[in-house]
Amino acid sequence: MKIKQLELDLWDVLSTAKQTPEDMNLLMVFKLLDLTLVDLDTRSQLRIAGDAVSQITDLFCDRSSFLFEELHSRAVKGEPIMADDAFDRYVRQSMMVDFDQFIEPLQSLPRKIPEPTKHGNSIVGAIDKEVLIQALEQESLLSVEEEFERAISTAHAEDVSAWVEAISHCLENNFSPMRLLDLESALPLPIVEIWLGLLLGDFKLEQRGSFYESHEIWISITNN
Repeated sequence: MKIKQLELDLWDVLSTAKQTPEDMNLLMVFKLLDLTLVDLDTRSQLRIAGDAVSQITDLFCDRSSFLFEELHSRAVKGEPIMADDAFDRYVRQSMMVDFDQFIEPLQSLPRKIPEPTKHGNSIVGAIDKEVLIQALEQESLLSVEEEFERAISTAHAEDVSAWVEAISHCLENNFSPMRLLDLESALPLPIVEIWLGLLLGDFKLEQRGSFYESHEIWISITNN
């Protein structure tokens, strides 16, 4: 009785699908066909399966024709008009990935213990406002000339004559005039001592080069 009912259900579904083939659910029809053939003998299976497949093929052709006619009827300039959501089921719109399982928990970082403030050895101390202002005023009272005289007096306290003699000896043993850079490379003296020796000695300093070129200073011995 159950087998007969399944067969009747199959023919009823196919008959209904003939009325609206565009709405036919092929997957459901094939599942119902499989259930109908399970407990039948081979001859009955071949009979029912052949008849059912023939009807399903006709329904598929009818549905295909209907869909093509619908596309042609909505065509504009030879192209079908598709709904905005026509491909939503086929195109991935978004994707969410949970990376929590790949992230290791952050280890607690050691905290630096604040060092106690040392008051006894601190070099920072309070200074009276008036004393600071007076010191700044005294510094600003020195003119440019006084600063130069102070530098020259400091230089005289050094062995300036030795610097002048070293520069003169270097110029005499090389082609004169000589570039300052070459002189600096030839003498084992700091640039400050070379400059003071040039300023306090009997030398001629000449700056060469145009405005747009790099300037070079040439040194020669003054002919007295």
